[in-house]
Amino acid sequence: MAGFLVGIVVGAAAVALLFIVFAPSRKVRAEKPLERDVETKLLLGQDPDDPTIPPVSSPDQQQPYSPQDLAQLRRIGQQQKRRR
Repeated sequence: MAGFLVGIVVGAAAVALLFIVFAPSRKVRAEKPLERDVETKLLLGQDPDDPTIPPVSSPDQQQPYSPQDLAQLRRIGQQQKRRR
């Protein structure tokens, strides 16, 4: 008798799971996809209605390396290799 009740519960759970998975699929497929920027904001947890403001560059940010800086860094790396 217990096996019969377990079978009914498992069967009802399987039917409920199938209903949950397949029932909304037609409705979801009928919707048009979200815009890329709206989808990105939602995935990042931001409000999609807020305007996107580009980051303000602050004077504290380091400027890209100049060619002279890169040459000095290469020389330092070569000197360290020679010491080993």
